This record gives sequence, C-alpha cells and structure tokens, in this order.
Amino acid sequence: MRVVAAAPGKLVITGEYAVLEGAPALVLAVDRAARVTLEGASDCGYQITARALGIRAARGQLDTVGRMSWPALDAAAAEQLGLVSAVLEALAANGAPAPFHATLDTQAFYAAADRQAKLGLGSSAALTVALAGAVCALDRRDPPGIDTLIAAHRQAQGGRGSGLDIAASLVGGLLAYRLHDGHPRITPATWPVGLAWCCVWSGKSASTGAFLAGLAAWRARAPARHATVMRDLGDCATAAVVAGSAAALLGAVAAYARALDRLAAASGLDIVCAEHRALAALAARHEVTYKTCGAGGGDIGIALTTDAERLMTFRQAASQAGFAVLDLQPATAARVRRH
Repeated sequence: MRVVAAAPGKLVITGEYAVLEGAPALVLAVDRAARVTLEGASDCGYQITARALGIRAARGQLDTVGRMSWPALDAAAAEQLGLVSAVLEALAANGAPAPFHATLDTQAFYAAADRQAKLGLGSSAALTVALAGAVCALDRRDPPGIDTLIAAHRQAQGGRGSGLDIAASLVGGLLAYRLHDGHPRITPATWPVGLAWCCVWSGKSASTGAFLAGLAAWRARAPARHATVMRDLGDCATAAVVAGSAAALLGAVAAYARALDRLAAASGLDIVCAEHRALAALAARHEVTYKTCGAGGGDIGIALTTDAERLMTFRQAASQAGFAVLDLQPATAARVRRH
C-alpha cells in the first residue's frame, strides 16, 4: 500500500514567546506543505529519502526498547534524521510501525533563491504531523493525539517549544492556542473581514532553538525583569486573541510588535534584526502595520492593513528593496490519503 500525507506550515500572528508562559497565541496555517510518501516494505526497518536534508535511501531500525538507530550513517547524518527518529520512537510506544520506504519533501519551506535557507514557516512541525499521520495510516492505526506529536517534536528540538506550530499543521486555519497546565488548548478563530496581509522574508534564516535557549538564559539571570516583560507580552497577546474587528487586531499586532522590541532590549536578543527594522520602516512609510513572526532574528515578518492599495505599494517597495514577498494563503488541516 502507498500512503501520501501533507501538513501545512504556520505563521505566528501574535503570541510568540508569551505562549511559553501560558498566554494565548494567534497562529495561522499557511499553504507551504511538508509532504510524505510511504510505501510498505517487505524487508526489516525503515528507508528514508529526504532531498532537503541531503539524505538518500538511509536505512534505520528500532531496537528492542524502541530506540532508533541508523547503522550506516555517521553522527552528523543521523542527527539530520533526529526528527524522524523522534516520531518513530513515539509511535513505537504502541508497537513498532511496520517497515516502510519513505520520501520526505520539505522543499516548499526553503527560499526560492537559496535552497539551503529556511523561510521559518514551521517545516519541522509540519513534517512531524505528516510523517506520523502517514505511518499510522499505513499501519491502519489511529493517528496520535496532539500531546504525542508535541512531545515528539520537542524531543527533536532539544526539549523546547510551545507546540503551536504542531497545532497549526494538524488543525489548519486560524487558531487561538495556549498551554494550560502544560497541555494545549485550541480554539478556532476567525480572520477579521477587510484585513489584508502579506509576508516578507528577511533574507536570512534564524534558529528558533538558539533564541529560546537565549531567552531561558536571560530568565535565569534576571527572573524579575523576565516576569515583568512577559506579563507585558501576555497582555498584548490576549488583546489580539479577543480583537473583534480588523481595526482592533491591527492595533493589537502593532502593540505586540512594540512589546517584542521591549523584550529584545531587555534580554539582549536580536529579535528585531536589521532586516526587520528596515521592513518596519518601509511599512511605516506606507502606513502599514508590520511585525516579525516567530522567534525573530531573521525568517519572516507580516504586514497588515485594511487598505489593499497601501499593502500593494508596500509589497512593491519591499521587492524593490531586495526582499522576497511570499505568496501565502491560509491552509486547511493536514490530510492523509491511502492508494
């Protein structure tokens, strides 16, 4: 049997960093998808081909205690497949998945001009959701719950992450997401009528893990200041989730962008890097609201306005300044098909 699965990427509208402290985040699934194709195999173990990772026909196996190994790969190559290992180990808790050959495709998450540069749209979370869904479909077992998916993704990400990217890939659409006692709470949300948006790539990739590690280090050094700044972020995040109109959400996004500036100043993290500052200045000149999306330090930002003509002039100005404007649309939930 052949199984094909696809899961969308994500765009954080508001709530990055604050969601780690229990504040709500507003996250949108977008139509850059991770795709997984599985074929059942008669041999033992699992064969993985992943062009974006430079992996071709790598063979792995689960041991008797459910741990993955890649006997023919060196440490660096095996580390590239850490996410695959984490997903298979999580699923093995309910019995080892049947052998398969897999092709993993995450090319949609890379810059068109540089296939080595990730855009920052949540490729690893999308791949987690797509791979787990495909493996379970091949085995005709129930798909894992969101807690299992988040745990597997965190394992591959050094134990960090809120899980909002997993939620976006799994559920699709616009979501309000928060952690309650460590467990995800997801509420569908509605995009305000008349609010236009576009995304721009800063031109460089950023490491979410590095920024989260930096945030944790700052919290350990200055816990009181950390708590104050995160309360500020949390208040702005809540305002965005409860915004009932395009104007209200625009105001909340602008406030969140300013709160991220304050977080960057207090923590010393380069969240709003030079490229994002240049884009924010362009947006201001065209009377458009702009903020970074996700951990910052590069990757992408979002521009929003209720005036479609202003958004168009901003897009043109950003392109003329050398930035790539991304053609993104909202996406529906992950999907799996058997053939």
